[in-house]
Amino acid sequence: MARKKFTTTLDEELIQKLKIQAVKEGTDVSKILEKLIEEYLKKQS
Repeated sequence: MARKKFTTTLDEELIQKLKIQAVKEGTDVSKILEKLIEEYLKKQS
């Protein structure tokens, strides 16, 4: 899968919590968001 930079705006507190969770999971925010978006889109089909 090709990757492309994507910029958006989110609530500061939400971003901070997401960053903390990414560290706990040993991953990064973009991977968490990508997984969540994929799951969301699968449910919509």
